[in-house]
Amino acid sequence: MPIQKDEDLKVISRLSEYRRLKGLSQDDLAKVSGLTKTTIQNWENGRNLGAVLRVLRVCQELNVDIRDLFQVEDSTEVKI
Repeated sequence: MPIQKDEDLKVISRLSEYRRLKGLSQDDLAKVSGLTKTTIQNWENGRNLGAVLRVLRVCQELNVDIRDLFQVEDSTEVKI
């Protein structure tokens, strides 16, 4: 198993934390997000986070919010 950086661990633990705060199971989050339960499990366990973290680092470097980078408007529902 690859060694994780501290910043990666923070992302992992917060995903699980926020999901639980919303009262969602991994299945529930997978259904509403269009992801698979396996993807949610992987992200919470630190696997397959590379692309997600790279996009976040790009946003950080450009000092731009991810919603602005991808032109997502604030709303209760993101249309894909």
